[in-house]
Amino acid sequence: MVKKTFNQADYRQKQEKKLNQGRKPGFIFDIVLEETLTNVHTNASTACVLDYLEGKQYLGLMYPSNPCTCLVCNTLLFKLLNLPTLWAFEPFTGMYVYYFSSTDEETFNNLENLENEGIIGVYTCQGSLFNKYNMPKFCPDWGDYKLSNLPQLTPQILDFIEETTKKVVENKDNFYQINKLKPLYNMPLALSAKLGKTVLSMNAHILLEHLLQAMTHSSAVIDNTYCDVYLVNYPQFLKGLVFQGKHKRKDIVINEALKELQSHSIIDKFNIIDDDLTFESALITKHIKQRIRRNMGFFSQLPPTKQAPIIATFVNYLAWIVNCPSNFTHLTIALDTLLVQLGVGRLLKEHRLSEIAKLLNLFRSYGVQYGLLCMPANATDITSKNVKYLLNNRGKLHEFLILKTAENGKEKK
Repeated sequence: MVKKTFNQADYRQKQEKKLNQGRKPGFIFDIVLEETLTNVHTNASTACVLDYLEGKQYLGLMYPSNPCTCLVCNTLLFKLLNLPTLWAFEPFTGMYVYYFSSTDEETFNNLENLENEGIIGVYTCQGSLFNKYNMPKFCPDWGDYKLSNLPQLTPQILDFIEETTKKVVENKDNFYQINKLKPLYNMPLALSAKLGKTVLSMNAHILLEHLLQAMTHSSAVIDNTYCDVYLVNYPQFLKGLVFQGKHKRKDIVINEALKELQSHSIIDKFNIIDDDLTFESALITKHIKQRIRRNMGFFSQLPPTKQAPIIATFVNYLAWIVNCPSNFTHLTIALDTLLVQLGVGRLLKEHRLSEIAKLLNLFRSYGVQYGLLCMPANATDITSKNVKYLLNNRGKLHEFLILKTAENGKEKK
């Protein structure tokens, strides 16, 4: 790959374009000292701003040329509000600013009552700081608005802001449900990789799917940086769970499955108090925004047998390979390594080759069923003789378990 050389003139042209975007609706640019934020140049031209920004001690300050109502929001509140007006992103604080026309004193006071540090601020003239590497960002339809004719804050919008802000403030220490639950969830690639080497009971898989569904429809998919704890309505969560086996109460099975997930560091902590289930998962939260989608009941195709957890682990392993950015064209793992990874290495030690062959047939059958493997041409059942061949030829497993092509085998994104 040929590395592109940095072009200073092109870079400056792009910066000019960004700043001029801000001028169109009527914003003004000043220059301030970074250390004290004291003003050194007012109403500076675009060229002047960029010249000053070459010196590291200076920052640009963009602010509206006439008073307006400015709502400063964190990422979560900004995305939940999605208000139909002008907005800008302030790179230094990571906050968003919504701009409305000036409002009456009563409405302004009502907005000020909603102020919560780090979530919302209300101002009549809010400036945005930036430097040459972190420029302001504007809404896509920025050019359609002018400061002279910004939208009004209607009572309906005000009620919506109030309702949404209160919800965010109430849950500032938790990730909470923001969307109606749909029968799908995000499967992070890192989790799929871990599940491909971790044999879980089917009830733990069932519970994990429901935890992932809750996480996928929570505020974590908007901003997964501000806390660690997920808050779920436990009675509602309970209703959707159907476990395998009926000899134990559902709450006991849930507790056992949560402990099993915790023992494998898939979740870190959990607690059930009254109507609340809270849990933490550093592994999943870090990657919850990944859009590898699965439908609920992903493992319902598996037989209710003792082999089901092993098959589920193998399916997860295949799913990880198929979705991996490395774009594997075939399985490279050796049979003995695979068996140890799936927790059945004892079959090798006990020379139970026919049982290994039966497992491989099951793996192939369900791999095909899940759209992750293809059947070889003129395929016959894998036998103990084939197992001997694979143990002596460790790089040949792909001849019997044929991976689907990357294009056809990937899970829906």
